[in-house]
Amino acid sequence: MMIALVALGLGAVAVLADASSLVAAEVIPAGDGVTVANAELRDGDGPEVYDLYAGREVRRTVYAGQPITFENTRSARLVTRNQVVTIKFISGPLEISTSGRAMGDAALNETVSVLNLQSRQMVQGVVKADGWVLVQ
Repeated sequence: MMIALVALGLGAVAVLADASSLVAAEVIPAGDGVTVANAELRDGDGPEVYDLYAGREVRRTVYAGQPITFENTRSARLVTRNQVVTIKFISGPLEISTSGRAMGDAALNETVSVLNLQSRQMVQGVVKADGWVLVQ
């Protein structure tokens, strides 16, 4: 019974997100966040639609009047290409930190390649909430 309710809830979110009920009120450049100021609701939808897009940014430029969907948005980037980030290796009580240069953009819990600035070695890690990178 609980699985059916969860599936029903996820289906409702998917239908709502695919309905394209949110449109750009002005030109939103690629990489900018979706906000109440730059997006507007189509008739019949409530303000809860904004909650679905909170913290998301557009993948490509969206022009005024065009729909904003989950397909043309992504989670906000915490790390950008060439940004100096903290790299951490954590194993039990052992924690080693150093600096590195991000080789690409990444959002929370996404994988990014980072150049270790001390050893000059390339490592892969996962971006964490404060913008640091966990390597294993």
